[in-house]
Amino acid sequence: MTHDELKNGLQQLGFDTGWVVTGDEITVWTNSATQPTEAAIKTAATKWAATVAAKEAAQVAAQASAHTKLAALGLTAAEIAAL
Repeated sequence: MTHDELKNGLQQLGFDTGWVVTGDEITVWTNSATQPTEAAIKTAATKWAATVAAKEAAQVAAQASAHTKLAALGLTAAEIAAL
């Protein structure tokens, strides 16, 4: 697993603090909970990536919808960009 996959997986599992990832391994674990397995972290990292992708897609869709509504009000592309 990569550094980012470890970090994202730990955050997805609810561990925002209490750990240090160096390179591709957890080098410090100070949480009272047991350190999750590599398989659990890998599964969580995949879920994290899917969640981030869904949020980004929702933001793009919302922005497109807002532009459509503003254009329906008669605003030009330049006026929409200025907002």
